Amino acid sequence: MEYKSINEQLEEFISILKKNRELMAMLDYIETLKLSNFYIAAGSIFQTIWNYYDQVDLNFNIKDIDVIYYNKEDLSVEKDLEYYEVIRHFVIEKGFSYEVDVSNEARMHLWKGEKTENRIEPYTCSEDAISRWIATVHAIGITKREGQIMVYAPYGLSDIFTRTIRPIKHQNNSKILYDKKVASWKRRFQHLNVIDWVE
Repeated sequence: MEYKSINEQLEEFISILKKNRELMAMLDYIETLKLSNFYIAAGSIFQTIWNYYDQVDLNFNIKDIDVIYYNKEDLSVEKDLEYYEVIRHFVIEKGFSYEVDVSNEARMHLWKGEKTENRIEPYTCSEDAISRWIATVHAIGITKREGQIMVYAPYGLSDIFTRTIRPIKHQNNSKILYDKKVASWKRRFQHLNVIDWVE
């Protein structure tokens, strides 16, 4: 891809996402739920870009819609399930093929800590969570404020446009988790530039 400025990349990025009508419908609907500090994040975002340049259906091989939000006042699993049921009902009503995953990032350190038996530092907000995910292409989220699509991309957009899979190293991540995610992407997408996790 030819060199483009950050503003040019962002303009192109949003323009492509807007072509994914199902994704935009999801974004519009989730905005109405008024989840605090919410984003649609990760796979459905960067994979829309890859599908566009592969000239296939924009939802090809997108497994699910990851909806995240941040609410320290209610860390219950039940609240996530409540939002899940509401969003899932919308998906079924619209006839979309998406699976849905909803998570309150304010309690993810508890869930991950139980799963790995390690102490996980709590996230301070949804943006903090996104910035600590497994790879730079994965660390992407979109939200809507006053009718405008906002993009949070702490590592920029170049890796998404060039399909560069680059690890994000910190205590929450590991080579095992990274390699597992890379293998999944390789099965579904071509022409990936994978940077190995080097200890």
